[in-house]
Amino acid sequence: MMDDERKTTPSGGSVAAYVGAPLLRVWRGTVDFAAYVVSIVLSFRSLRFIRLRSISATILTQTRFTGIDALPFVIVIAVLVGGVVIIQGMTNLPRFGIEGYFSNLMVIIIARELGPLVTALIVITRSGTAIATEIATQKWSREILALEIAGIDPRLYIVIPRIVAFSLSIFSLIIFFDTAAFLGGYLISLATLYMPVGAFFGNLSQAFSMKDLLATIVKSMMFGVLIPLISYYYGMMPRSKSEIPIYVSRAVSRTLFTIIVLNVLVSALLYFSWLE
Repeated sequence: MMDDERKTTPSGGSVAAYVGAPLLRVWRGTVDFAAYVVSIVLSFRSLRFIRLRSISATILTQTRFTGIDALPFVIVIAVLVGGVVIIQGMTNLPRFGIEGYFSNLMVIIIARELGPLVTALIVITRSGTAIATEIATQKWSREILALEIAGIDPRLYIVIPRIVAFSLSIFSLIIFFDTAAFLGGYLISLATLYMPVGAFFGNLSQAFSMKDLLATIVKSMMFGVLIPLISYYYGMMPRSKSEIPIYVSRAVSRTLFTIIVLNVLVSALLYFSWLE
C-alpha cells in the first residue's frame, strides 16, 4: 500500500531521487571546483620558472580590456544610476521628514551596494564571457595543450595574470563608478531640484566611514579573484565546439550568482550591528 501511495516524478522515479540527483550534482561540482582552486594555489610553486615579462604583458592587456575599455560604459551607467537615486531621494525623503539622512542613504545605496555590484556585473558580462570563450577556443585549438607540452602550467600562465588584472581593474572601476554616480547624478538632479554643491558633497564626505572603504577593497578583491577563476573553470569544460556557448552561459550564470551571494555576505558581516 505504501508503494502505491509513494509520490513519483513524471519519469517514474521517487521524489527523493528527483531532489537528490540535482543536490548530488551540486555537491560534486563544488568538490571539483574546490580541487581546481587548490590546484591553482599549488601552481604558485612554479611561479619562479615563468618569465615576468610574459606575465606582465598579459596583466597589462587584461587590465586595458577589463578596466580602461570598460570605463566609458561604467561612467555612463553610474551617472544614470546616480541621477535616478538622487532625484528619488531628494523628492521622496522630505515627505517622511528624514531629508537629513539623504547623504547617508546615498552612501548606503551607491557606495556600499550598487557601486561594487553593478561594476562586477559589467565586468562579468564583458570580460567574464570573453575569458570563458577564449579559454574554450584555446582548448579546442590545442593551444593549452601546446603550453603543457612546453612545460608551462596553463593555470599559472593564464589564470594568475587575469586575477591580478581583474582585482586592480574592478577596484579602480568601483572608485570611478562612485565618483561618477555622485557627481553626474548631482548634475542631473539640478534639472529638477537644487542643492548647494558644497552642502551636498560636504554631507557625503561626513557620511563615509572606514567600513565603506574596507567594503570596497574586500569586494573588489573577492570579485577580482572569483570572476576569472570561474570563467576559466567553465571555459575548460567544453568537449566540442557546439558545447562552447553552453559552458560560457553557465560561466556567466554561476559567476553572477556567486557574486551576488558574496556581496550580501560581505555587507552583512561589515554593517549588521549584531555581528559587531
